[in-house]
Amino acid sequence: MAIETEVGSITAFDNANGQGILATVEFKDYDLRHQGVRVFVKLPLDKNAPLADIEAKAIDEAKRQLKNLVSEF
Repeated sequence: MAIETEVGSITAFDNANGQGILATVEFKDYDLRHQGVRVFVKLPLDKNAPLADIEAKAIDEAKRQLKNLVSEF
């Protein structure tokens, strides 16, 4: 089982509702069709950060959220 990580739907916002970066992180196993986990994350807005840094931070935040969720079971 080789799990792949994919970051998508990266959206930055800075408006009356606040500011930040929203992203979707998917953990997929391409050997098993239709199986995976999707995590929605919110990061602080950093307008000067390269895309690679934002993706890495999104993956780290998604892993943190999953660890917290699993520890509650």
